[in-house]
Amino acid sequence: MHTHVSNNYTGISNYLEMRDSLAMKHNIDVAMWINLCSRAGGETGIDTITEVSKGRIMTCISDFTPHRGLTHKPKELAGYMKKGFVGYKIWHGPYYRVLKEGETGIRYFDDPSHEPVLAKMEKIGMLVASVHIADPNGPFGNRTKWCADPVEFWREIMGIERVLQRHPDLIVLAAHCSWLICQDAQIDYLRYMLSTYPNLYVDLAATFQYYYLDNYDNLRDFMIQYSDRILYGTDEGIYEKKSAIPGHVSNYSRTFRILETDELVEGRNPIRGLNLPKEVLEKIYYKNALKLYPGLADRMRQLGYKI
Repeated sequence: MHTHVSNNYTGISNYLEMRDSLAMKHNIDVAMWINLCSRAGGETGIDTITEVSKGRIMTCISDFTPHRGLTHKPKELAGYMKKGFVGYKIWHGPYYRVLKEGETGIRYFDDPSHEPVLAKMEKIGMLVASVHIADPNGPFGNRTKWCADPVEFWREIMGIERVLQRHPDLIVLAAHCSWLICQDAQIDYLRYMLSTYPNLYVDLAATFQYYYLDNYDNLRDFMIQYSDRILYGTDEGIYEKKSAIPGHVSNYSRTFRILETDELVEGRNPIRGLNLPKEVLEKIYYKNALKLYPGLADRMRQLGYKI
């Protein structure tokens, strides 16, 4: 539910080739991708993306520079939905990754300038798809390079919570578990967020690499307790490099082993598999997505899946 396919023929072709490789080498059937790295224009239109991907890619509009103002305007959003775009991807990570030193810009997701767009999305039921808030902040002694300052991290998190308070009917899918996944206390706060805001969902994209920082039982309990609010995702992006396919195949396989088995899954930091129950895996892999993405159920039926 969180991939960066882009919208060019080569990128789409490489994803289909990766799908074939996953099936042959690991007996893994990836039915669909939600593409977060597309624009309303580009080399291919949305109908062509559907055709070239053989119906296996659905697409969001995207914004990777909201710190300088959102690109897409309220009056345009209903038209995008009518065309078949299934959400609005907004990358609102730490401002210092975008703004130059001394540059004035929009630092946090709850900035008043975003209100017209968010209000319109709430009104028409457009999904905030995998909105990226904050960056990984680990425990003392292992803060990570992405967001070493815990104060700045929590300013980012408070920004998304204020948006949820202002827009109770806005459906928000937070990317990377909103990065509340790198410490046990963060997981507990994510429990609070999900129990308080019923229209908040999270995806697992890129989070697997940090599970070694968490208490095993705490993480597993969280996955089970909130399995109806969690969606699978990877954050993979192949684009035009066919040589990257084997690495992406390996990454996909590793994530499934972490979720499905109790093996010690090797990597930079070995992680014991969570061995989640089948009914939990079904929700994370596809059932929750069917609730959120318009047209996904019909698309999967067209591809021959029974849902």
